Amino acid sequence: MLARFGLVLACLGYSALALGSGLDRLSEKSPELASRVPTFFASEALRVRGGQALAAGQAQSALALGQAAIADAPTDPQSSALLGAGRLASGDRGGAEVAFRLAGKLGWRVPITQSYWMDRALGAGDYRIAAMRLDALLRQQPLLHRQRQLLDPLERNPAGRSALVERMAAGPVWLTSYAGDVHDLPADVMLQRVPVLSEAARKGLVLGCPAISPSVNRLAVLGLFREGSDLWRAHCPAAGSGLISDGQFSMATQGEKTSAFAWELLGSDGLTLGLELSPAGPGQRVTVQGAAPSIRPVLSQLLALRPGRYVVTWRSGDSQDRPSKALQPALACQGNAPQWLVPQPDQAKGRWRASVAVDGTCAAQVLQFGVGPDGGDLWLEEVRIEAAGP
Repeated sequence: MLARFGLVLACLGYSALALGSGLDRLSEKSPELASRVPTFFASEALRVRGGQALAAGQAQSALALGQAAIADAPTDPQSSALLGAGRLASGDRGGAEVAFRLAGKLGWRVPITQSYWMDRALGAGDYRIAAMRLDALLRQQPLLHRQRQLLDPLERNPAGRSALVERMAAGPVWLTSYAGDVHDLPADVMLQRVPVLSEAARKGLVLGCPAISPSVNRLAVLGLFREGSDLWRAHCPAAGSGLISDGQFSMATQGEKTSAFAWELLGSDGLTLGLELSPAGPGQRVTVQGAAPSIRPVLSQLLALRPGRYVVTWRSGDSQDRPSKALQPALACQGNAPQWLVPQPDQAKGRWRASVAVDGTCAAQVLQFGVGPDGGDLWLEEVRIEAAGP
């Protein structure tokens, strides 16, 4: 808009009238121009300056500008909304309600009108109407999901969360921002958002793996591993419902992993990793070629297991499809060195297994598989973790 303003100034053939009205129109999206608009031409500028006065806490100025806006454009819903906000800021609650009722009749696309009636609905405990008003605000400005004064009253209340999920069911445009624009949100905000998104999944609104990944990754960065793991499984059907995510490697890739709880294939000198369709059923198998002087990890996954005893099981073999225990697992606290486990054959199920105990000293664990001197041409598939009892 500033470029357009410069273009207007450059057109010397324009009359003073055109320049004055042009400035007024520009002030709507370039508020810094509002004070430059000549009084005779001011229309949009009145409402812009009124909003500036409200933001600066200048109640009387906002009220005066609201009255001027009504006189200038009485049927413009922004005029009555500004008047209502000015009255409210000046302590005239009754007069504010009258003005906002008129603003609502004239049109609901004015954010301050929606905000006022959302607040009134919250005060009356009507979370369904409050969520409807919030939905209207977010549809116009999706980034308002970052405004805690708008979201907190609904996210912190069970009835509010349910009402918010009801609005989400329509697939509004702001849902992408709500679940995805979270890279810098603090822990308390994320902990409010988790129950909302979890309830949405329980009610059938499953966002899918890519859409939920930003929230899951943010939770992991904040150390909220269990919440992140549960949310990942709730909204990413391909992750499965077991204790391990994507045990069949259906989503595994050799590129950057999309989720903190997805498989990561680890490159290493002397070891070549690949993926191929599993002949045993759905999913993929990880292939490993080569050997290492000592055991080196070739893939890993972040987990959030509760304390207890577990059994890790998997299928692995060589290029001749003969069972091979050259791939060894380890399950350690995140950040700790792996303690490699010796695979034991489970002849009845045609799988390998290893038992491990998890105590309460770490919030997250890392499951790894590694290859050492006994490597070769190997494959790995169908990884599971099951509770082994107390």
